Amino acid sequence: MNLRDALLLIGLVIVVGVVIGSYGRLRLPLRRRGHQRWPDEPRQTPRTVSQPPPAEAAVLKARRESPTAGGLDINPGPATVSTGRILKTDGPLAGSGSAVDIEHYEELEGIESAALMPLNLSLDLGHPEATGGGPGRQQTPDDKIDFVIHLPGSGPVNRNKVLGVYKQNEYLLEKPHQIFGLGYLTRRWSNLESDREYAQYSDVAVAIQLADSRGPANGSEINRFVEMSLKLADTLQRPTKLSLTPEQAVEVALDLDRFCEANDVLASVNVLSNNPAGFSGRAIGQAAAQLGMQFGAMNIFHLKNDNPLGCRHLFSLANLYDPGSFELDTLTSLKTRGLTLFMNVPCAYQPAAVFERMIETARGLCDLLDGRLVDQDSKPLSDAGLKVIRTQIDRIATDMQARGIVPGSEAAMRLF
Repeated sequence: MNLRDALLLIGLVIVVGVVIGSYGRLRLPLRRRGHQRWPDEPRQTPRTVSQPPPAEAAVLKARRESPTAGGLDINPGPATVSTGRILKTDGPLAGSGSAVDIEHYEELEGIESAALMPLNLSLDLGHPEATGGGPGRQQTPDDKIDFVIHLPGSGPVNRNKVLGVYKQNEYLLEKPHQIFGLGYLTRRWSNLESDREYAQYSDVAVAIQLADSRGPANGSEINRFVEMSLKLADTLQRPTKLSLTPEQAVEVALDLDRFCEANDVLASVNVLSNNPAGFSGRAIGQAAAQLGMQFGAMNIFHLKNDNPLGCRHLFSLANLYDPGSFELDTLTSLKTRGLTLFMNVPCAYQPAAVFERMIETARGLCDLLDGRLVDQDSKPLSDAGLKVIRTQIDRIATDMQARGIVPGSEAAMRLF
């Protein structure tokens, strides 16, 4: 190889390296928590609010790194630490600034009762037989938070045929999505993925959640969802009926995300030791057990929720100081000057009552451990301060119910 050919080869290698490096730098900003952003889309950012204290941050970090949050034995929290907003005794009222006045809170109790009743869903798409009777609750999309595409027909269509097309295309979707079928004989809606292989359906519906803790569904994902539905309709030779246009779905997703951002908060109180030596780990464990709390996920204590609605636990107890958690092996030698109790407001069923139970438990810890109740700024937590937090919780519950999303309901658990 002569000198000229060698120089040309070196130049070619350099050009290829620059191109690959530039492409990598271009693609890197288009990823956020595993999300593929197309170059023509506006950049999405996570919900940004004030940072939580170390204890809550440690718990939320552990949740974020866990493979499946849905199976955790803990209050569901925001997906990122930056989303953990804490209600404060001297801050502005949390919420979306809804025009609904807190005095009308009692009037919304009827909405809560209606929202939690078992549903017979016809998808509002003109199929009167889709509301077949029978005991139990049907598995259906939620038109308050889902974009639904209905594929009606006289049927029957086999489960495996439908599910095969769905599975070949669902990898393109990042937001939570589901597929439902109206039983050909049962006339009840169910989730295809949990049905038996020989199930048959007359109607099929696919749904994608328009917002979650990562933000709203964007135009590209909405379009991919529609394209997947059209492929399914073509295979089944069915028409498609959309609950929204793609443009409307994007607008609803943005609005839903704003609603979630305004109400995605934690309520938290702290217990500080009156003794300079702090609380001992052994005493903390004994006091927590005496107050009905159990050691569990994330190496912190939880109070179990006996109601089927809401978080699996009402609230949690963590170390106020880093690392935020406790280790059973070293609990007897632990010393800490403070503890924190916290709850996820939108995911608690009847959050005001849960908050009262949390305050009662915090005061019990103060009595058992010789501590004092303080707010997030380590100031004594007065009755006036507690009233401010209660008012904020009531405002969040009112805002959610006005939208038809009851705190602690399945829709709330999916969103927050």
